[in-house]
Amino acid sequence: METIHIPADAVRIISTSSKGDQSKWRVGDKWVKQNTRGYEGQAEVLASFVLAHSTLQEQEYVKYYPCKIVLPDGETFVGCYSHDFRGTLQEVTLERLFEANFTSTDPILNDKSLSTHEKFEQIMQQVQNFTDLNVRQEIARLLAFDALILNEDRHTNNILFLYNPVKRSWQLAPIFDNGLSLLSDERDYPSRKPLTILKRKVKAKPFNSSFLKQIALYTGPAFIDKAALLDALESSKIDFGRAKQVLLSQLNDLNLKHFFIERGETND
Repeated sequence: METIHIPADAVRIISTSSKGDQSKWRVGDKWVKQNTRGYEGQAEVLASFVLAHSTLQEQEYVKYYPCKIVLPDGETFVGCYSHDFRGTLQEVTLERLFEANFTSTDPILNDKSLSTHEKFEQIMQQVQNFTDLNVRQEIARLLAFDALILNEDRHTNNILFLYNPVKRSWQLAPIFDNGLSLLSDERDYPSRKPLTILKRKVKAKPFNSSFLKQIALYTGPAFIDKAALLDALESSKIDFGRAKQVLLSQLNDLNLKHFFIERGETND
């Protein structure tokens, strides 16, 4: 595991999630994040490990690495890091995109008369109106991935777009920030309780609190190479802790079976 020393002049950034604050630092081209509620770092690393065994291209997701964090005073923590993917592009969250156009996602997402599909379609149509991007399949696939890893933090500030001010063009950012997944919050999901009970407690975001209802939005091809992933997990020397146990349980969930590529199957 790599050790990252935080320079004395590094600015500590407090990142807010639906569960509270998390400390992170920018060190060179690396974003370093400290575990706060459990094993968020292991969950981040394992989530990107899963995507490395999918049909997604490398530029479509952020790769995370485990690390030990050493503060200037010598205090140490466990966490993870990733490389900055933004470059010169400006980041705009889904919620900020709506705000920049003098509206909000709330009237749509909080409208109980709308189905999950109707909420999704209205949000995606607004995104297309604002950016000229049709990212319905990509976002639906993201929600399918969230169901696999039990990501409870996919709120509207955790879906990101990148804007090129020179070309005045938009693109969907790579998948990132999956720390609150795989039951990593040990305060809410203590290890003394069975996984079957804990998994039932996890709520999805943002279109419905039910993962099952959100995965119905994805009608694209299978995208996780389950066999390759299992082989890689078996040979990996990374300590994923309980995150690995949770993932293995999810890989046996029949509700997710259609996301897994069968041996000999291609998506060409």
